[in-house]
Amino acid sequence: MSDKTAKRRFGMGPAILLGLMIAGCATGSPSVVAAERTRDAQAIMDKTWEWESTVTPVEKITVSQPERYTIRLVEGGRVEARFDCNRGGGSVETSEGKIKFGPMMATRMACPEDSQDFVFMRDLDKVTSFFVNDGNLYLEMPYDSGTMKFRLAP
Repeated sequence: MSDKTAKRRFGMGPAILLGLMIAGCATGSPSVVAAERTRDAQAIMDKTWEWESTVTPVEKITVSQPERYTIRLVEGGRVEARFDCNRGGGSVETSEGKIKFGPMMATRMACPEDSQDFVFMRDLDKVTSFFVNDGNLYLEMPYDSGTMKFRLAP
């Protein structure tokens, strides 16, 4: 066998083996993947969540001070919210993976010019579903029109 033939025959073996090993690691075991992501409504209750960002097909909104935009889902179908310099709340309905905010009421103080309070309130109104992954809450708008990301408040 010539050196050229040997390289062709054995040269691809390690590359194929490495590819199979990487593919096997990427998929993980089903139990590990399932444990990282949940749609359990109880997992998001009675916790304060800070808005970090919203990603839509046309833009990414990044929140420089997430602690200024928060939601807290309270047992009994209520949500308490902070819209920058304003506070408010309203009703919320949750079930397995589904969430729908009712009309929100808020104080009407004038917030700083850089406030994202209107965008925050507008996007919450559109939300239809949620999931929790790696300790973050994701609120999804319908038809893949956007996803709001929240972190757990300290």
